[in-house]
Amino acid sequence: MKRTLVNEVMTTPVVTAEETMPFRHLVALLYASGIGAVPVIDPERRVLGLVSNADLIAKACGLPAARSGPRLQLPRRRRERLKAIARTAGELMTSPAVTVTSAATIGQAARIMSRHRIGRLPVRDPLTGRLAGIVTRSDLLRVYLRPCGEIRAEIEAAALSRLPGADPRRLAVAVSDGVVTVSGRVELRSAALSLVTATRQAEGVSLLGHGLSTEN
Repeated sequence: MKRTLVNEVMTTPVVTAEETMPFRHLVALLYASGIGAVPVIDPERRVLGLVSNADLIAKACGLPAARSGPRLQLPRRRRERLKAIARTAGELMTSPAVTVTSAATIGQAARIMSRHRIGRLPVRDPLTGRLAGIVTRSDLLRVYLRPCGEIRAEIEAAALSRLPGADPRRLAVAVSDGVVTVSGRVELRSAALSLVTATRQAEGVSLLGHGLSTEN
């Protein structure tokens, strides 16, 4: 089955900031560009961190009130105070940045986003480590806009024609709005299960239904 890579959906060129960029310039950059975050890079275009609207709002909130509490709260409150007095991108950024390589699949990128609870990833060139682009949740969802005919052709070529115990001439695939229906007869129940599993793995499939019957 086709596996879309990050470099096929990422945005490039990327709006970036240097460590020394002042807070006011960061606000102007995000506002003018209509984006929610900007990677902070070094002179070699390696990603040092990420400054988001959340980091800027933390500064706008001012210094958190000093109060006693469990020691587990201290690191978080220390970070809040540091961001409140930060003046540059290097002081405001969240570092190290969570990144992904351009050779990763969109499935791998989605799992990284889910694990870290973030909505965007700077993309690194796998050979040089330099910033190559940026990918967002919206970019990863593009596969669900694949044409129905393309999805059907992929399932017929990659699943039906290569599955032991299944004769493509006795099977039919229909795709409508990302919903796939496979119907027909297969020789073995295991073949039916394998076909359902393979079909679900096709990019752009939002729901699968089947009317498969078996001879054994």
